[in-house]
Amino acid sequence: MNGIRAFAPTLLVAALGTTFGSALVIAPGIVTEALAATGYADLGPVKAILSVVGWLFLGIALYVGAIVTANTCSTLIAGQTRIIALQRLVGATGATLRARITRTGLAVGVLGGVIGAVVGTVLSALFVVVLRGDGFLPDTAYTLVPWELVLPVVAVVLATWGAFAVGSRRVLTVTPLEALSSSVEPSHDDLRSGRARTVWAIVLMAGGGLLIAVGLLASTASPMAVLPAALGGFVSFAGVAVGATIVMPPVLLTIGRIGDRDPVVLLAGRNAMRAPGRSSRATIGLVIGVTLLVTFAVALGIMQHVLEAQLRSMDQSRMTAEALQGQRDFFAQLGAVVSVIVGFSAVIAAVGVVNALALGVLQRRRELGLLRVLGLTGAQVRRMIVTEAVQMVVAAVVTGLVLGTFYGWVGGQTLLGSLGFATTPVLPPLTVGIVVVGALVLAVVATIAPVRRAMRVPPTEALAVD
Repeated sequence: MNGIRAFAPTLLVAALGTTFGSALVIAPGIVTEALAATGYADLGPVKAILSVVGWLFLGIALYVGAIVTANTCSTLIAGQTRIIALQRLVGATGATLRARITRTGLAVGVLGGVIGAVVGTVLSALFVVVLRGDGFLPDTAYTLVPWELVLPVVAVVLATWGAFAVGSRRVLTVTPLEALSSSVEPSHDDLRSGRARTVWAIVLMAGGGLLIAVGLLASTASPMAVLPAALGGFVSFAGVAVGATIVMPPVLLTIGRIGDRDPVVLLAGRNAMRAPGRSSRATIGLVIGVTLLVTFAVALGIMQHVLEAQLRSMDQSRMTAEALQGQRDFFAQLGAVVSVIVGFSAVIAAVGVVNALALGVLQRRRELGLLRVLGLTGAQVRRMIVTEAVQMVVAAVVTGLVLGTFYGWVGGQTLLGSLGFATTPVLPPLTVGIVVVGALVLAVVATIAPVRRAMRVPPTEALAVD
């Protein structure tokens, strides 16, 4: 269990995070060198600005990756409860087992960081070759391995190491007696959130909400009100992530009631609520990804509408249709660039959802065998698992849309409220369509392969006690 191969899903997340970080570190240098080659060497501050923006988005990706890694680690450990209990039974202590897992996390972080740095450098080099061949970049030498490249590697290693330390806490709660049980029931942590976690979630959400309120009250006076509001958004959303087992179960319960007259759909909803901790871990990563995408999309939409309203309030002779269309094209391009950058964090979150759903199916082999013995056909079991995954993904998308719309509106209001224009949330239909369709495809793809593997096992073999 403690081998790197067992934690391959977290290795993928670490590699993706470092790939993203490497590209963000290399890109500012390439832009600066291209400007210098075209005679704009005096635009040196551009590199500093791009670096700050790059590190901002890298921080977001690391935040998402750390949560996904911790959740994946927790899911893997939850599926190995009996093995851990057997090790405890023969004398291993929880602290010793946790130390082994944490060392494995360090190895996973280092390996993923090295792989990601190599892939990010190679991809950056390919982009330079393509753009230079198209004439977009001048024909000059570019630095593809800057010294800053070590920074995202170190950041990913530390984030992965810390995520394993957090995710492996459940090892300390496994008792040797659980090794003697023929089945593994959902743990106390899977059934409800701990008191400390609940308190922290409430404190973070309340503190973040207070900062957001301060930003909104000051929004009519100065655009600097966006600073406390942004900090409040981060703090309150951290509270949502910490209190996932408080926030997500009611949403899952509501979604699970849709179509529950069908026994298979009803069973799928009950399965999601039987272990709300596991379901919350599987969905919170996608909530983060959707929230980020929708937040930036809504904020850019509000900014575009406010600036258009400001143009219309000016002298009509100074505003032409070409100028208005040019502004819309600019925001469309800006939105596409931001969506691609933020979308990488959503990809990392999606990988976490796929890992959690796939591991959840494979770890319930005995449960699926029992359902088949009780009379459910293979097709019904497949539909139940796919329905359960769809319910969880829909719950994550709905939560992300609500949170993203709110945070995007807060950002737009606090930044532009001093202009005197009323701001309302602007939710781009294209963004919503991409998020919904992508999430549904994700739910189906995440369950097809593990369900097929589980269905290949005869029911009698699935019910056998190891």
